[in-house]
Amino acid sequence: MSHDSADRDDTDELADLAAELVAIPTENPPGDERPCAEFVVDWFAERDIDASLVEKPSAERAQAVAQVGDPDAGPTLVLNGHLDVVPAGDPDQWSHDPFAGTVEDGRLYGRGSADMKTNVAVAMLAVRDLAEEIEEGNLDGSLVFHGAMGEETGDPGTRTLIEEGYGGDLAVVLEPTDFRVGTSAKGVATFRVGVSGSASHASRPDQGVNAIDAARPVLAAVEEYDRRVRERTDPLVGRAYATVTEFEAGTDSNMAVLADRAEFLLDRRVLPDETFAEVEDEIETLLAGVARESGVETDLTLVQHYASAGISPDHSLAERFRGLSAELADAPADPWGLEAATDAREFVARGTPAIIWGPGELAQAHTADEHVELDDAALGLQILTEAARGVLSEG
Repeated sequence: MSHDSADRDDTDELADLAAELVAIPTENPPGDERPCAEFVVDWFAERDIDASLVEKPSAERAQAVAQVGDPDAGPTLVLNGHLDVVPAGDPDQWSHDPFAGTVEDGRLYGRGSADMKTNVAVAMLAVRDLAEEIEEGNLDGSLVFHGAMGEETGDPGTRTLIEEGYGGDLAVVLEPTDFRVGTSAKGVATFRVGVSGSASHASRPDQGVNAIDAARPVLAAVEEYDRRVRERTDPLVGRAYATVTEFEAGTDSNMAVLADRAEFLLDRRVLPDETFAEVEDEIETLLAGVARESGVETDLTLVQHYASAGISPDHSLAERFRGLSAELADAPADPWGLEAATDAREFVARGTPAIIWGPGELAQAHTADEHVELDDAALGLQILTEAARGVLSEG
């Protein structure tokens, strides 16, 4: 969806900055965010805005932060974005070079254009545009900018920034939501489940135990578990799910040998009113039941965990962004939540109210020919600047 634009000069400046960010490859994995973080810090420094690299949790994957104002003089609002992008995949599937930052017909193309380097640029420009008002004392409090590492793979980038003292009283996580205001988001727990067998030649299959066959009752139990958890729903983020996303067996052996081990990934989408401990207990109970009924022993390893997060849909921060987005971008004004996990969880877990909001369409994330409408991005800059000004003027 495209909306009427803000000033054309703003659109051009934003397009240039976002294109420069897209042109710095930060695919995760492996996650080479440092060059992009250095670019961001230099950009702020050239505008006399206090900025620095944070070399935790990884110097090779350094993060960028910037600060304007006095946190003791009023509220601190954090504008949070991540610098990493998912891998671009097969370049033949793209009609534009994924790391060229191509602007064509009012759109910026490239990996990370929607998710979420354009919104990183929006946040950078908002901090710059408000810096003079804050420094002159016309606005109270402060702004903090985050250019975080590792969001796409659950690395503790944003968490580390908060722990290092770059937190705040309120936060906006600038994911592409097409101007809708997300006040809650699902979590996810990804487990690796292992099933053992015993190898034998495929010409004598009865001498061994095929781990692929042994996995069948486990997969059937997961399918039944998924059917049950789908009955759990949240009014903003939808259903819970339990989905097998990867299965591997026998790939490191001779093709004529029974697999002696099978492994699969179980992706469990977690609702805001569910806890990780409860989910983990459910999975362990599920596998113990398979062992009792089928004699199949399994092992379980946690791969990653993103906590769910939620604040009241009526929080003043949400209401402010919801009202401006409805007025200026004709965005829906009803309460809403995201089915995907975001770094908002890192703020909410520490008692900081956070919303998920930004221009751009989430459906563009991770796709070939990923793109963002630049008029929308410029409108997003206008809304973010006005909303941040409102937060700080009430400090």
